[in-house]
Amino acid sequence: MTQQQDNQLAFASPVLLFGAAPVMQSTMESVEHMAGWPVLAADGGLANARNCGLLPEVVIGDMDSASDLDQLPASVHRILLTGQDDTDFEKSLHIISAPLIVGIGFLGGRFDHALAVLDTLARLPDDRPVLLIGDHDVLLRLRGDFTATLPLASRLSVWPLGRQHFQASAGLEWPLDDITMAVGTRTGTSNRVIDQSVSIQPANGDGYAVIAPFEVFALMLDAAMRIAAVTR
Repeated sequence: MTQQQDNQLAFASPVLLFGAAPVMQSTMESVEHMAGWPVLAADGGLANARNCGLLPEVVIGDMDSASDLDQLPASVHRILLTGQDDTDFEKSLHIISAPLIVGIGFLGGRFDHALAVLDTLARLPDDRPVLLIGDHDVLLRLRGDFTATLPLASRLSVWPLGRQHFQASAGLEWPLDDITMAVGTRTGTSNRVIDQSVSIQPANGDGYAVIAPFEVFALMLDAAMRIAAVTR
């Protein structure tokens, strides 16, 4: 990790970021796929990280829900950000620079918190992929092309994060060719994989989310790693 001015955290590798939403044991076990990655926690996500047996390098946020901070070793850096106009997730994404961020503990729990997560993803100013792991779903935020190898008949929802036009797709039961999506007008809930090689080519737009069942998490992680151009 390279720490820069104004609490900016720069990583050459992907990072694992923990949030505070409830996480099932089966979801926690997915961290085995990210062994050796830098571990960070957004405020109360510290508890989820510790429940996974991991000690974060950094805890980020307003520290209103992180417990036992005084019992952490001195090697754990604390970045206190007290603003109330953004969430701890948004605070974290604002200061973390990494080719890929994988988040656990952001999709479960309260529905308004999940909506706030989507709002944060919609307002990201850059093209980096963000992969969020929930107990039932995996969500990949991106702006560029998506390619993945997925099981036949898998659910694959495509949601616009703002207004997004698509040039073409392959491997989906309902193609996205020359389709414009926007919340309130048209979305892509419950599309389905009909060819194991799936691809989506977006055109101009604000970005989009690809949402798949948790059971295909490892395949979605592979797709995210390729998009980020990093290797395990």
